[in-house]
Amino acid sequence: MKRLFITGLCALLLAPAALRAQDDRLSDKERVALTPIVLDDAIPAGAYKQLENKMTQIAAKSGCSAINNSRFIITCSADVLTKDITPTAPPQHAYTVALNFYVGDGVEGRLFSSYTVECKGVGATPDKAYINALKNVRVNDPGFKAMVDKGKKEIIAYYNTYCDIVISDAQTMVKKHAFSGAIDLLESVPMVCEACYRRAQDESLAAYQAWRDEVCLMALNKAQAAWATRDAKAAAEALEFIPTDGACVNDANALKHEIAAKLDAKEREEWEFKMRQYEDELAAQQQPAQQPATNATATASQRQQTQQKQQKQLQAATAAVSDKPAESAEAAKPKYQVKGKWFK
Repeated sequence: MKRLFITGLCALLLAPAALRAQDDRLSDKERVALTPIVLDDAIPAGAYKQLENKMTQIAAKSGCSAINNSRFIITCSADVLTKDITPTAPPQHAYTVALNFYVGDGVEGRLFSSYTVECKGVGATPDKAYINALKNVRVNDPGFKAMVDKGKKEIIAYYNTYCDIVISDAQTMVKKHAFSGAIDLLESVPMVCEACYRRAQDESLAAYQAWRDEVCLMALNKAQAAWATRDAKAAAEALEFIPTDGACVNDANALKHEIAAKLDAKEREEWEFKMRQYEDELAAQQQPAQQPATNATATASQRQQTQQKQQKQLQAATAAVSDKPAESAEAAKPKYQVKGKWFK
């Protein structure tokens, strides 16, 4: 579906009052976010996904959500304490590994808390021994919860202290048309930091609107260029990307009427058919948005899912109507400064 609809997201983002009303029932994982990331090049590449999954479980069991693109991370470095070859046929590799887990500010490389566990693994190759050692990490170890709890306090303190900087950084990103990165930054503000959270949600709505306005203008320009050569089909395709609340929607509607008025009978029939298709799509997309999204069922996870969907739609629309490359997912990620045994 090419058409962009944002009503549902707006309703979800405008729901903090309802969410605060059920504050006692909100879990911490809906408030503070960590990004699980492996930064130690000494850890075998085959173990990266397994280790990220372990850290995701640790974050969840300790009351945090594990999301992409947060500046606050849970990560791990490893020290191989022993390497042995077993006296078996065939011989196996036996490893004892010290896994050093950290929670901190991945952008500034600042440590909040840490915890170290030792685990053993045996495998036919060194990498398999390493991976089998990771399987023995117990994510419900109380030490992990203590580590994450300490980190959460630091993260909350950061947002309470530096909210103005977070908002300013996001506004700068919007001015540079880095909309996705700005929205990710604003959405990372935890709900427990109520004042900053409300400001961030307002700015997030503004960032989405700025993005839709840009898509609107680019789509209109593309449609106008197509119509200048009497290419009604290309103009119609471009007009399908006009957001329903884009700043140029009135100009887009005027262009539609102008095109319809200047087509011959057969062309007008095709044009009107295309416009009816568009209107049917619009009606179908608007129906879910009419459901009450501001009640207590509007959870943080629902907002995140809706946000991700809207970002993908806007990224696709930007790529379709722009002559310049769309913002890549990599460009939107925080630039982590830490490498390997980063806090030692």
